[in-house]
Amino acid sequence: MTQNRMKIDFNDVEALSRLLRAQMPTRKRFSINLPHRETSNAVYASMKAEVEFRGGTMTIDEPMKEYIWKGAGWLIDTDGRPGLMLAGLCGNGKTTMMRAIGRLIGFISERELGYNDRKTLRIRTAKEIAQLCCGNDTHRHYRQLAAEEMLGIDDLGCEPREVLRYGMPLTPLVDLLSERYDRQKLTIVTTNLTPDELKTHYGARVYDRMREMMRVIAFTNPSYR
Repeated sequence: MTQNRMKIDFNDVEALSRLLRAQMPTRKRFSINLPHRETSNAVYASMKAEVEFRGGTMTIDEPMKEYIWKGAGWLIDTDGRPGLMLAGLCGNGKTTMMRAIGRLIGFISERELGYNDRKTLRIRTAKEIAQLCCGNDTHRHYRQLAAEEMLGIDDLGCEPREVLRYGMPLTPLVDLLSERYDRQKLTIVTTNLTPDELKTHYGARVYDRMREMMRVIAFTNPSYR
């Protein structure tokens, strides 16, 4: 018996593209379903809580208002880039914003989805990731980071580019970033490196992937410390 098969018109590029795209996993990432202004207020409130937890006082000047607005814009963009890069000098709020966004994602998702389905931004420093990669007992934890639904990487570029495992040279962050790019996973990074320094440290190929994958917020303000 001849099976019925869907007739495919290989001359209709748009229709064929839709069929092929339907076979791919969704790249839609978590986003907050709030107006931009309210999301901006929520990011600010979360950053304020982070700073006050450390015994500090939140500084909200014009540059920080702009960074918060841009971060909120990324959070509500349902079809935007899966990654966010917070780049700039030391002490100007990058890590605070990443942790604040992570706490906000957990806070809002728990209220919308329930405790068992709350979303978590797992945060590791780049140095910790490199150490996980070369450790005999921790390499499996390093491999699990590629599949994390949400991952935050702090101080990207502070780690050695290569580590040794059983005498074999490995490139932990190059491989991890490349794999998360391939999977289009939500990834937030902070870095003190300039674009040229990132390209030198990770190579042109990975740097181009980071540029494609991540929206960049450049923190140009001086340190708040």
